[in-house]
Amino acid sequence: MEKRNETLFFETPRKKEFAFKKSKLLMFSEGLEVGVWTNTQPLYFYPFTWLDYLGRVGVRELYILPDVSQKLAEEEIRTLKNGKVHFEMVDERLLKIAKENGQRISVICNLEDVKLQDIPVLSNSDFVITRINTPYPEFSRLEGLPNKSLLSCVRVYVQEGCDYQKLTRQVRDRGFDFLHISKRLLPREENFSLSERERAGILKTKDFETEQFRVVVPSSLEEAFARRFTITPDLGNVFSCNFSKYRRVLKQDNIFPCYTQLILRENGVKKDNIIEAPHSCKDCACIYENDMLADIEERMTKYKNPSFALEYTENG
Repeated sequence: MEKRNETLFFETPRKKEFAFKKSKLLMFSEGLEVGVWTNTQPLYFYPFTWLDYLGRVGVRELYILPDVSQKLAEEEIRTLKNGKVHFEMVDERLLKIAKENGQRISVICNLEDVKLQDIPVLSNSDFVITRINTPYPEFSRLEGLPNKSLLSCVRVYVQEGCDYQKLTRQVRDRGFDFLHISKRLLPREENFSLSERERAGILKTKDFETEQFRVVVPSSLEEAFARRFTITPDLGNVFSCNFSKYRRVLKQDNIFPCYTQLILRENGVKKDNIIEAPHSCKDCACIYENDMLADIEERMTKYKNPSFALEYTENG
C-alpha cells in the first residue's frame, strides 16, 4: 500500500526524526478502521516499528550478547531476511556482515570499549547508544560518529556523580541526537530517594533541547534506582511469550527466546534444537511487547484480512 497522506504510513518510515514523534497504530479491515493503539514506543523499537513485526512470519530480530560464538552469530545474521540485528557490544566483523546482508542495525556499547577504528562501522549503523560510566567521559573517542542518517545517543545513569547540565551541553554540541538519563536496576532490596537538588539538576537538562536535540529523563525521579518489572495480572499483564516468535537472543553458542536473566541462565538451547518459550516467568524483560502483541492478536481474530498503519501526529 502507498502512504495515504503525510501522517499515515503502511511501512516504517526510515528517517530518524520519526523516532521522537508520537504515533498511533491503526488496524484496518475491508477498508475500515477497526482498532487503534496509542502506546507504540517508536524510540524503543527503532529502527523498526510494530509494522515490521505484525503479519510477519518467523524471526525478525537478533539480539546478540557480547560473548556470542562468532560462528553462530554469522550463521544467524546471514539467515535473517530483512530483519534487525541488535548488538550489545561493538564487533566490527559482525557489524559489517549485518550491513552487507541488508539488516537494520542497533548497537549499545560502553564508551571505554569504543576504539578509533570502530567509528566507521558504527556510524554506518542505524541506531547507536553509547553508555558513559564516568563523570569525565572522553568524547574524543566518538569523534565522527553522529551523522544525518544515524540516530545517535549518549546514555548516562542517575547517581553516577556527573554534572548533568555540563554533560547535556557537551552531548548536544557534539551533534548527538539525544541524551538519555536512565536508572540502573535496583541492586539490593532497599532503594533511596534522590535529593531535591539532584532531581532539579536532571530536569534542568530539558532546557537544552532544540528541534534537533532531545533529552530523555526517567518517568519518575523519586528514587535513585529502577525497580525490576514483574508480571502482574492485576495490571493486565499476560503470561504468554508470544513476542519471542519474532526475536532470538544469541549468547555463547546457544539461542534463547528472550534476554531475561533467568532465561539466560537456564533455558538456552543449541542451534539445531527447537526453542520453546516459557510460560511461567514472574520476572520479564519483555512485558510491554507481550502485553501489546496479545491484545493486538486477540482483536485481529475478530476481523477479516486485518492490516496495519502508523499515524504520526506530533513530536513527542
